[in-house]
Amino acid sequence: MGIRQVEMARDYFQKNNIHFDKAFSSTQERACDTLEIATDHQMPYKRLKDLREKCYGIFEGRDEFLLPWNYNNPNVDPTMEKDEDVVNRMHRAVVEILDNINDGETALIVGHGDILAKYVRDVADPNFAGFANASIVKLSVDGKNVHLDKYVWPAEGLKQI
Repeated sequence: MGIRQVEMARDYFQKNNIHFDKAFSSTQERACDTLEIATDHQMPYKRLKDLREKCYGIFEGRDEFLLPWNYNNPNVDPTMEKDEDVVNRMHRAVVEILDNINDGETALIVGHGDILAKYVRDVADPNFAGFANASIVKLSVDGKNVHLDKYVWPAEGLKQI
């Protein structure tokens, strides 16, 4: 289902004549696969470690619905990456991306919903609800200000077969 969701995001870009000058991805394989599908394997991209997923410590790889904070248990594993560190890492990634694009250029950034949502909440919209799988946000940067211009989820309503 994830592949089909990304194909729908790719189709959205094509249908709306959205083109990217540069592309960046988390170093994690599924993010690279997502970027390659979204660009029809037609675009070179740079992998950035700072876009990688949040480290969940001893909870890494467990089903999200089994995590203790989903049941009002505030106990957080001390080996888990702190949200503040995640946001700082994302800021570093965005600075690197902005250093690699020129004014007026567009960039496709593929990462992971949790870390990207934390960044959007920190810089653009504290009420941002978060990302669905293969959803898209358009951010614009004006000097040091980041604006959330649009959120779309091309795969909304896609039924699992």
